[in-house]
Amino acid sequence: MDRLALSAFEKMQKREHSLRVLRDQMGLGRITREVFRQESLKVIERYKLTDDEERAYDLYNKVTDQRKRN
Repeated sequence: MDRLALSAFEKMQKREHSLRVLRDQMGLGRITREVFRQESLKVIERYKLTDDEERAYDLYNKVTDQRKRN
């Protein structure tokens, strides 16, 4: 796995973790739905993949899918 694909995976993991934490906080009543929306938009923007990272991630998925088929 190259550096860009690894960076993409790390960003996506951090994004999913942060969103999960926000959903849990909203579920427990610690934050309101409006705060959840605002914070989730910030998280998504913060961990947005660059074009190069997206290409590397797509290429990695394509290669691993081909390996699974064989």
